[in-house]
Amino acid sequence: MKKFFLYTLVGAFLLTSCTSGNKTDSNNASTTEAKQETVAKPIPPKSEGPIRVLFVGNSHTEYFASFPLMLEALAKENGKQVEVATLIEMGVSIDKILSANKAKANKLFAETDQDGNYFDYVILQESTPVAAQDEKQYIADCKSIHDLIIKNSPDVAAYIYELMFPIDYEDSDYDDYQKVLSDNAVKVAKALTNTGILKFATALGAAYQGKEGYSAEKEGKDVLRHTDSSRHMLNDAVFLNSIVLYQTLFGETPKIPQQLPLATGTGDRDEIALMDVAKGISNPQALEKIAASYK
Repeated sequence: MKKFFLYTLVGAFLLTSCTSGNKTDSNNASTTEAKQETVAKPIPPKSEGPIRVLFVGNSHTEYFASFPLMLEALAKENGKQVEVATLIEMGVSIDKILSANKAKANKLFAETDQDGNYFDYVILQESTPVAAQDEKQYIADCKSIHDLIIKNSPDVAAYIYELMFPIDYEDSDYDDYQKVLSDNAVKVAKALTNTGILKFATALGAAYQGKEGYSAEKEGKDVLRHTDSSRHMLNDAVFLNSIVLYQTLFGETPKIPQQLPLATGTGDRDEIALMDVAKGISNPQALEKIAASYK
């Protein structure tokens, strides 16, 4: 399904919550990692039958490529019975995602399972402006979804999607702004029960740093994120973080199929389609090695 969406992030709106400074990869990156380590990894419920995963988010969950579709493809290749559900709305925060999909949400949250938990996992992706500037709304939005889910899935394992700040990674202010997003994600995780961090921004940072011989630039262009104001993830980034997602949920490295559902382009008429990994990803071997650090 093609999404038509224009997502504009006004720099001044976000920067009011951040303090400028020089880029210091090692210091800020290590600080973020240390704080994330204090968040206990959630324990998933014992599941009888299919493992159910709910994605709640906006275009950073599904746009050029799709985390739900990628997880389904990786699970199928690795012999896991996974059912994926989504509550997705372009360009809005979780409270608006919920209100825009009220009927669907009510139906999903009313479902029950004989094992006592309908959903085994939920991935919560807040809008970038809220995640960067409004800690109280960030917590309230995620808690509102979490409270609805635990009525019929009391032992659900929740993960907060670590957003990446939408400026160039080499920008001298990047680390300061990213620290706000990552720290706020930690605060949300600590405010909810059985909730951890999905280290998407951290893994992308490693790719931008050139770990495992990976290059984030090809023919002068960023191959991880689109260079518009929203910085949506491109195929390389979605591939990397889909492996991170799979490993985070299941504690093992997935076998990668020959083909995955990837973006055919970044235009309004471009679709998600099955594509050879060797064709759609610039350096899959390096990205797989980077992902291995984030189980």
